[in-house]
Amino acid sequence: MKKLLISATIFVAATLVGCNNTNQAKPTSYADIVSQAKSLHANAAETGYVWKQKKMKTSYVEHYLAQAEEAKSKGDQAGALQAAQEALKIARAEIAQREDAVGLKATWEK
Repeated sequence: MKKLLISATIFVAATLVGCNNTNQAKPTSYADIVSQAKSLHANAAETGYVWKQKKMKTSYVEHYLAQAEEAKSKGDQAGALQAAQEALKIARAEIAQREDAVGLKATWEK
């Protein structure tokens, strides 16, 4: 049941991020993607909406940004761009989750 709820939450967040992305300009260069991912992640971290598992030392965004830097240092531009885009996607999902949680109350609250 817990896995189902987590999967449903992630699916809804990803769907909402997809809807929100149509209004935003999409960055195309590696530097733009990385800077936008870092700024969105920092914004989400201020309010505690960071996606991370308990045993992970870094968040998902930081993990993918590290992968992007590693790929770029090896000369793999396509891999670096793909990891950076994944980091940006997760950073946007963190923000979308925070915006969806505004005004949420438990069903027993009046």
